[in-house]
Amino acid sequence: MDNSLQLQVDELNRKMDLVLELLAKQQERSEVVDDLVEDLNIVAKDAFQTAVDELTVQSIKIDSEDLRYLVFKLLRNVKTFGELMDMMESLMDLIHDFGPVVHDAGISITKALDDLDRQGYFSYFKQLGLLATEFKENVTEDDIARLRENMPALGIMLRSLTQPKVMNALAQITQTLSGMEMNETIDNKSLVGLARQVSKPDVRRTLSFTLRVLGELGKVKN
Repeated sequence: MDNSLQLQVDELNRKMDLVLELLAKQQERSEVVDDLVEDLNIVAKDAFQTAVDELTVQSIKIDSEDLRYLVFKLLRNVKTFGELMDMMESLMDLIHDFGPVVHDAGISITKALDDLDRQGYFSYFKQLGLLATEFKENVTEDDIARLRENMPALGIMLRSLTQPKVMNALAQITQTLSGMEMNETIDNKSLVGLARQVSKPDVRRTLSFTLRVLGELGKVKN
């Protein structure tokens, strides 16, 4: 019986020690919470005073009635505010989902621009811009007005130029002229040499056609 009673006493003491230890820890926690509350109270007071001082510097006055109205307004629209937050969360999720798509699109656009640059398109457009600048500096508004006034004649000329035979003839003439140059030995012919050239059928046809064109041009009235 003595041993059993001693064991019970020891167990009771152990439990009392645990209870006292728990009470001590609870007391410590309570003191920590009290210290935290006190510190937060001090910080809140300092923050409030700082805000008041800043508002005073900025000449901003806060009416207590307006502040109370704002609080009540917020409380009455808590549901709306929650819906707004849900919308913001959905928007953030959408942005997060579209992030990879936008990233891939940016890479594709960058690659396309790099391809255009390597193919010379940017340099080409730059030259077009310089050409437009030169056109603006060398062609006056009066020149453009006269061009507009002569559009009927220009239209006739363009329609004539777009005819296949005219285009082919112009292409052949420009190609021939680009491959020829004045040669002192070949082109310094005597009258006999010129007469010999005129006796050739090709030269005669070309000369006859040229004279016919000149004759038609002579009929044109200014």
